[in-house]
Amino acid sequence: MKQTILSLSLLAFISTQSMWYDKQPIIQPIAIDTLLNAVMAVESNFDSMAYNSKENAAGVLQIRPIMVREVNRLLGEDKYTLKDRWSKAKSIEMFNVIRSHLKGATDEEIARTWNGGWNGHKKQSTLRYWNKVKKQFKNKKNDNHN
Repeated sequence: MKQTILSLSLLAFISTQSMWYDKQPIIQPIAIDTLLNAVMAVESNFDSMAYNSKENAAGVLQIRPIMVREVNRLLGEDKYTLKDRWSKAKSIEMFNVIRSHLKGATDEEIARTWNGGWNGHKKQSTLRYWNKVKKQFKNKKNDNHN
């Protein structure tokens, strides 16, 4: 498990080297961490092939078409396609693009924004989602001590 997390962290580190924020390179990349693991657990139980036809949400992070468009808008280029939602690495890159634009945000604000859009951290409807993510934090903490 630790080797897998280390390998995924390295992959996330490499993939974030090409991301841009305000036309400046991100110097300190965001690797896979407890928050990202918790969000992936809640969204898809780590299943890259997960699909929610009701929301047209796909992949390990259940990315909808509007999120792909938003990430491309933030980057100022059409870097990602709908097909990229099925790639775990590219899904993580997209999550990290959104997270990199939430400078100073707490884990709660990041998770609720991921679930509910830019104002998601203020929406009552995302509290239930945050509670699920927070529960995954506790589960991971307990896993590390066993």
